[in-house]
This record gives sequence, C-alpha cells and structure tokens, in this order.
Amino acid sequence: MEVSGVNNKSSSVVQSKGNIIDKNAFLKILTVELSNQDPLNSTDNTQYVSQMAQFTALEQTQNLNSSVEKLLLSEKMTQGTLLIGQNVEIQLDKENSIKDVARAVRVENNSVYIITDSGKFDIDQVIQVGDETVDK
Repeated sequence: MEVSGVNNKSSSVVQSKGNIIDKNAFLKILTVELSNQDPLNSTDNTQYVSQMAQFTALEQTQNLNSSVEKLLLSEKMTQGTLLIGQNVEIQLDKENSIKDVARAVRVENNSVYIITDSGKFDIDQVIQVGDETVDK
C-alpha cells in the first residue's frame, strides 16, 4: 500500500547573491522539510544537524574570507600611501614599463591604484620604488 503525504505543498528556494542560499533561506527550507515529513518514513534528525553544522562552517569561512579581503585592501592602501612622492617603476605589459612619481593613492572597486602624472595604475603593477643606483 502506497502512502502519500498529507500536505503536498511545493516549496521554493529563496536565493541571495547569485546562487548562494543564505542562512534564513536554509532555515526556511529546513522548517518546510520538517513540517512536511512523511510520518511513516521520517528523516534521521542527525542529517539536519549535520547539514546545519556544515552550513555554519561554510558561513564562518565566508566571513573569514571577507575579513581577509578587507585586511588585504587595507594593507595595500597602507603600502600605497608610503609610495606617495616616491619614484616608482610601473609594469605596463610583459615588455614595457614606465618610471614616474607616485602622486596619490585611490581605492576603486576594492582595488588600490597609484596615481602618477602618467595615469592611474593598479598597485600590483609597481615593480620598483626609488631610484636605481649601483654602488661600485
């Protein structure tokens, strides 16, 4: 004899930031699953606890990643401010570079840029700071 659920509601998944399910959406899904369980074939509660623990670990990893990104941006900004007034060499492409004086530092779209008289360059393009002198 086949038994079907009493309540055959369909649930929809709430998504945020692309295809990432946030904590509230996960809890809504969990609540719907728990309330619509087949009483004759219930799911082991340890699965729910395990899923919640995995979700919490993922959320903490994402928070840590965000903090590290902010720290890296702050560090690059600090490095950039130390370059102001310094002679810098900036790699334009594989074979070409320019030498100029760093005039300012700017943050745009989570990237740090050095402003020179020649233009705006990502701080990661700086390959040398100061004048190149050779002691003999």
